[in-house]
Amino acid sequence: MSWDYIDEKQFKNLLKQINGTITEKDGELVPYHVIKGEGEIWCYQPTIKSMIRIARSTPIYVLSLGAEKDHSCLALSTEGTVFIIDKDEIEEIGFN
Repeated sequence: MSWDYIDEKQFKNLLKQINGTITEKDGELVPYHVIKGEGEIWCYQPTIKSMIRIARSTPIYVLSLGAEKDHSCLALSTEGTVFIIDKDEIEEIGFN
């Protein structure tokens, strides 16, 4: 899967949501997800093209789930790190 393109409008709305400045006209909120388990997980960070370590139980936002046949998705941590993670490793928790 290529992660060269991210929906710019969706990304801007997500940043507004994180900052608390989103309005009704911006669209729907993006639900939180969490990385399952305890400890740490190694994920690929496409911006630096290397593996990074992320703590499990970290709340994240999913930027793109990709196609149904894809096993990974593009995510954004609450600290602002963009990374690719296996879909089986995340769970939707809704809104906090």
